[in-house]
Amino acid sequence: MKDQSSVPLAGTLETTNDDFLELLRMLAHKLSQPLTSLRGSVEVALMGPLKVSECRRVLKLSLQESHRMAEALETLREVLELESTGEPVQPVSWTREVEELLEDGAPAGRDCGYQLIATLQEDIWVNTGRPQLGAATARLIAGAFRAAGAGRLVRISLSAGEGTARLAVCEEEASPDAEARRPAPPQAMEARILAGLDRWVVRRAIERHGGRLEVSQNSGSCWYTLSLPLAMPEIVGEVLS
Repeated sequence: MKDQSSVPLAGTLETTNDDFLELLRMLAHKLSQPLTSLRGSVEVALMGPLKVSECRRVLKLSLQESHRMAEALETLREVLELESTGEPVQPVSWTREVEELLEDGAPAGRDCGYQLIATLQEDIWVNTGRPQLGAATARLIAGAFRAAGAGRLVRISLSAGEGTARLAVCEEEASPDAEARRPAPPQAMEARILAGLDRWVVRRAIERHGGRLEVSQNSGSCWYTLSLPLAMPEIVGEVLS
């Protein structure tokens, strides 16, 4: 008799398919916008002679739209990698993933500060695929720095307990009078860091290996928390040996 526990429920499969179709719709929309703009710019440019200033304006706009298309295609490539089944599950140091992202210049060009809070002196290891963990971590932290501006602080907390590792990220007021400021509406706060494609990629990447994405709000801050099962110490020891 076949073990029914290993067979995905029909409702689960339908939900996954609907979710993936929604992602494809978002990607198609994200690609169609710059493509339409780019085509319109080229059509206008071909209608007759252009002044140098007008030509530069069209070229600048075309370059911007090509960058938007490249970003959408990069997201599509990342999604296809996430959905592939060939990547082995192995212990990965989440601590090092976060530190490398910050060393590579996540805050570069941002008029804000950041604070890394680690509750443990040792590395925090999780069982996952490295590309999936990297994709989720990078998009979450990058989203926080995009959302933060002058006078704001990005807080990054990495902790472990009860068999679970947690990466929590938020952006909030850094000034002492933050409590006196009126907090943004919950919907606006939740969309600051992760929305649309970014949210889908982060959630899918983390859920593939038994993790989850949670969003909580308090005192004018919106925390995004990624949770993953901790790797067994003996397996980590084999990796390090």
